[in-house]
Amino acid sequence: MLAFLKFEARRLLREPRAIVLTLVLPVLVYTISSGNQGDVGGLDVAAYLMVSMAAYGVLVGVMTVGISVSQERASGWLRQLRITPLSPGKVVVSKALLGSLLAVPVVLAVGVTAVASHGVSLGIDRWAALIGLLWLGSLPFAALGLALGFSLPPQLTQPVSMLGVFGLSFLGGLFVPTEVMPKALAQISGWLPSNRYAELGRSIVLHHAPPARGVLILAGWAVIFALLAMTAYRRSAAAK
Repeated sequence: MLAFLKFEARRLLREPRAIVLTLVLPVLVYTISSGNQGDVGGLDVAAYLMVSMAAYGVLVGVMTVGISVSQERASGWLRQLRITPLSPGKVVVSKALLGSLLAVPVVLAVGVTAVASHGVSLGIDRWAALIGLLWLGSLPFAALGLALGFSLPPQLTQPVSMLGVFGLSFLGGLFVPTEVMPKALAQISGWLPSNRYAELGRSIVLHHAPPARGVLILAGWAVIFALLAMTAYRRSAAAK
């Protein structure tokens, strides 16, 4: 599995343009939208949007792992993987871990922008906790991207993935705070992984422990998406 991780990491580093685009988009959106004054959910707008746009950028980045997987499936590479000792679980975990690593530069890029443009201030321990939790919390979305990539043809994977990112971002309160959503929509938002993912980051900024209910909901989605990805991998790798 370690050799496979190294191999996949080298492949990821061969696509620097995709990494750069993943960083630019959330930074640009944050720069445009963070000029308002006031506070939301106990945080000033600049800090609140920092977490929201970091979460949005992470979703964009980690779910694109499904696009490359879909291309691998079309080329027959997944059928080759089936004859190796790697189990479906190891393949999914390896690819999800590598895809989730994109979360780290995204959070750093948005964080640096927030500090430089609005003076958002956190202690070193808080920055470390923010980066670590947003990396760990990105794993469910990497698994979702893999499930789509293992299931859909290449020409559909990208639009469906981006539609999923937009839907999760909007309904999860990354674009519009749940505090101003209609009550019914806010209740739905509370069950979505994107909402609970951003909640992890906001808890750290507020110097609070992440709510246990939110962590359990996010973990539940992680299990669901991982099972979907493993099932889709088995089917796609066995297909002729």
